[in-house]
Amino acid sequence: MNNDTYLLPPLAPFFTGIVTARFFETWDFYTTHLAFGTVHESNRELRLVHISGVQLAVLREETDGQPEELVSATRGRGLWLALDVSDAGAEYARLSAAGVEMAWPLERIEGGGRRFAVRDPNGILVIIAQRARAGGEGRAARVSEEAPLAG
Repeated sequence: MNNDTYLLPPLAPFFTGIVTARFFETWDFYTTHLAFGTVHESNRELRLVHISGVQLAVLREETDGQPEELVSATRGRGLWLALDVSDAGAEYARLSAAGVEMAWPLERIEGGGRRFAVRDPNGILVIIAQRARAGGEGRAARVSEEAPLAG
């Protein structure tokens, strides 16, 4: 519920949503600790956007008028989120100093990167990683030629 103003990228066509019993705690966690900005808010739902363009929707549990799959809050199992950063060590130090509890300590990963993890108020694992970049080259992805969701 940080009141900072962000210049955010355009909203992406794909994003993750969380149904939560801890609506305000979730909002505060992502805006205070993980640098998300609020682009839409109401008493029952939020749309948060990170400066990188990553989006997160947050829906209050037991909201009337929602499909039954969106009524019960997540319990933090079987789901994780990942956020790439330029300096995992600096983020680890910043979040530790802010009192955020670590789920995993800072560690080296295959390929020369580093990562650590925190849990959001819903128990969802948020992996924060610094990946080694080889020459700044992009990664190729295989996409169906009939990709109906391609913009």
